[in-house]
Amino acid sequence: MAEKLHLFAVSDSVGETAEKIAVASVLQFKMERNITRFSRVTKEEQVVKIINQAVEDDAIIVYTIVKPELADFMDAKAREKGVRAVNVMAPLFSVIEEKTGLKPAYISGLTHKMDDQYFNRMQAIEFTIEHDNGQNLDTFHEADLIILGLPRTSKTPLSMHLANLGIKVANYPILMDTEIPEEINVLKGKIPMVGLTIDVEHLMELRKERLRSFEMPHNFESLDEMVAEELDNAYNIYTKLKCLVIDVTLENIEKIGNTITHKFQLPLRVTHYRF
Repeated sequence: MAEKLHLFAVSDSVGETAEKIAVASVLQFKMERNITRFSRVTKEEQVVKIINQAVEDDAIIVYTIVKPELADFMDAKAREKGVRAVNVMAPLFSVIEEKTGLKPAYISGLTHKMDDQYFNRMQAIEFTIEHDNGQNLDTFHEADLIILGLPRTSKTPLSMHLANLGIKVANYPILMDTEIPEEINVLKGKIPMVGLTIDVEHLMELRKERLRSFEMPHNFESLDEMVAEELDNAYNIYTKLKCLVIDVTLENIEKIGNTITHKFQLPLRVTHYRF
């Protein structure tokens, strides 16, 4: 029996329909769940690459390829490799054709439904923009997640990445003399919180650049002490708030986002490959 469930949502268009079907399906199973979306799949060599990856990842393929020839190729190659592949549009096409006597047009990408999931995503993006960098503290309590971080730890890009998954994110900057406002303190234990940090050497270089850009004295001997104090303050805050602490020095946004969604059981970890 599999310990985790991994679905590949494959489409010859943008792939939102296949991904939504995959999401709706895996939510019914209480286990570790991942979805990888492959969009603009229009060539046989792309299909072969995806099937080989599915073998490696022990994944199920859910696809909405409307061109019959490519869909048939997907079926044949999946059977050849022992991969479970489901053409989720074929049964409905068959029923409609039988009912109407008409043939499908087989045109990719005809739909972009303005459904609840789409509107929820838009609301999450709007909320996240309005709560960037400590704005609108009075409504931080409406967030699904609060991100705190030192400057240059990619708070905003990470927040927007998560917002695109439908997660309402508020973020707050941590400086050397930052004291956390009561609006955030009262949310400890109620809303998941993440504290972002970076490698000391990297932070030192960023601070040197900041000093140069503001034409401040290059007193780099005291910079060590300043950076150390800044990091100490950040860690003290993260400890008090019981944050999940993540070092972002060498990690990409998507991987950090996956760590956060998995830890707090937020919306699914979704990866998207475009051909």
